[in-house]
Amino acid sequence: MTGVRAFFDRHAFVAAESRDVGRTPLRIVLCGVPIVLFRPNSGGIAALEDRCPHRGVPLSIGHVDSDTIVCRYHGWAFDAAGHCRAMPGTRDGQPLGTPRVTRLSVIEHQGLVWVSLTPEVLLPSRIKALQENECRFRWRATWNAPIIDVQENFLDALHTHTIHAGLVRRASARRPIQASVSVVDDGFHVDYTGQPSQSGLLYRLFESRRTLERAHVSGACVTQLEFAYAAGWAAWITLCCTPETKGTTRIYASLHVRGRWAPSWLVRALAWPLLARVADQDRDILERQQHARADFDGRPYITTPLDIVRPFLEATWNGRLAEMPARRETVLSI
Repeated sequence: MTGVRAFFDRHAFVAAESRDVGRTPLRIVLCGVPIVLFRPNSGGIAALEDRCPHRGVPLSIGHVDSDTIVCRYHGWAFDAAGHCRAMPGTRDGQPLGTPRVTRLSVIEHQGLVWVSLTPEVLLPSRIKALQENECRFRWRATWNAPIIDVQENFLDALHTHTIHAGLVRRASARRPIQASVSVVDDGFHVDYTGQPSQSGLLYRLFESRRTLERAHVSGACVTQLEFAYAAGWAAWITLCCTPETKGTTRIYASLHVRGRWAPSWLVRALAWPLLARVADQDRDILERQQHARADFDGRPYITTPLDIVRPFLEATWNGRLAEMPARRETVLSI
């Protein structure tokens, strides 16, 4: 997989939740790059590389003064564009030369802070399609696993009978379904047909007959499960995955529901304990996987036609999705 730092040059990622960014500088690591976020008096959010160009001290250990962030070491001050605005020690306090800090593009959208090294933050299509008033709850976590493995796990139906036995599916209830992968403008999606109901406890408690089950990858960092129901309602489970490093991924997840009475407090009280259990099971197996791979460093592992998502994820991260077939179909027993 191409280094995550190279991918950061072309795409936007979630850096933080809006509620976490204030007047106190916030340091985060994104694609291996330390970044500092803060709110200037003039409004909005500033995102800069977390490094003073003078002596390399992290700006995040400094403080915010009006519209600038001030380095703790020598007091150099930088605005939201990364320009040095003050340099204590000169006769008039004005900068010598034109020292700058690399600035990132930033946008707030529905409670999340998106950043990019590109001139403009381009939100993935699946994020733009979500309606804020339909959000029932959000959660976040950090998993010690590469982003591509986190995404594959979320979209992989074949592990749900074993890792989530009884909660999501039961092995005794497997039956053939058609899986179709289609490449779209900013990613790909997988349609699963032939299984209008599901055998696990989550389905029996909270769902009804499905008319659509689709998995999305949008803008590379967004993975989403979409469900539509014969009763006229729909639901989306969305993961915005941000690689801190090659081996660590931050997850910002949400559940959206449309067309059904489902107050947030009730969903959180009834559904969240079970969904949290599923998430814990996934995190555990992924982290065990990483330890095992480290023990057998360099050993190849097998990918079969059953692993329908993996080749398309790898092509996305290697910048070669356009070279993949526009459509691929297979039969799975789930």
